[in-house]
Order: sequence, then C-alpha cells, then structure tokens
Amino acid sequence: MENKSIKTTFSLGKLYCSVFGHRYRVTKKVTSHINEYQCMLCNCEVTTDDKGKLTQLTPQLKDINETLTSFHKKKNHAF
Repeated sequence: MENKSIKTTFSLGKLYCSVFGHRYRVTKKVTSHINEYQCMLCNCEVTTDDKGKLTQLTPQLKDINETLTSFHKKKNHAF
C-alpha cells in the first residue's frame, strides 16, 4: 500500500480574504461600465455581470469580455 500525501497550500492572502473580504483592483477596462478585477491578496479574478454585480471570471466570460472590448473599440473609433 502506497502512502500518498495530499499537498495542501496555505495562503495568508486567502485566509485574510475569507475573513475580511477581497481587495480588488481593476486589471482591465472592458467598457465604461464593465471591468475585470483581481484581488491583490489571493489573485482571484472577477468581472462585472449584466446586473452590475461581481461574478467569478470564467474562460467563457473572458472571451465575452474580449469580444465586448473589440466591439466597443470599433464603435468608438467609427466616428
């Protein structure tokens, strides 16, 4: 019988965030009202959803935000 060890990662940033909340900073402005944020302590990423609330940034939402950025740039530079 092999003895497999489970590696756990302890992070003071994650502990701080679970107790006091995240400290987000804007990492990307998608449009004037949609941004991407990253926590300065635990590096979790969130974005603004269609209702203005923060939601976990998934690969699908990243693609959507990139598309929105492209459309927003084309719209603003068309004039």
